Formats: sequence, C-alpha cells, structure tokens
Amino acid sequence: MKFEIRSTKNGAILRVEHDYPEGETEEICYQETEHADIEAFADFLRFLDEHYGPTTGRYSPKRIYVSVKPGDKHLDFDKDESNFP
Repeated sequence: MKFEIRSTKNGAILRVEHDYPEGETEEICYQETEHADIEAFADFLRFLDEHYGPTTGRYSPKRIYVSVKPGDKHLDFDKDESNFP
C-alpha cells in the first residue's frame, strides 16, 4: 500500500494506492476551517489510523491515540487531566 499526502491551500489530500491489482485508488480530503484546524487534522489522523493503521484492541500491548491538548505554556495546560502524554 502506498500513501501520498499532498498539501493544499486549505488542508491536505491523502491518496491511497492499494497493492492488489483490483484495488481502486482512494483520495480522502481534509479541509481546515477558520476555528477548527487542529481538530480537523486530528480527525484526519484518526481516520487514517482507523482505516489503514494496524489492528489493535483493548488488550494489545501498544495502541495509537490521537489527542488534542493545550501547549505546555498555555494557560489551560494544567486543566488538562487526560492520561495521554
């Protein structure tokens, strides 16, 4: 499987080419909005992981998490109580 991410004026396009001959090439678009560009990109990464990432479950030794957190110098940094690094 081959992945290509192209930058666009207001987002990115993911192009997926499958290894098997009958597989169709897919293109998935991520579009930034004025106020939700970070959340939109996190959703894009979650989609990529969910559809093309490794299969994992609750008992897997390692899993992939995509989370949005405040920067370590931002005022809301101490309010973030998630368990993710």
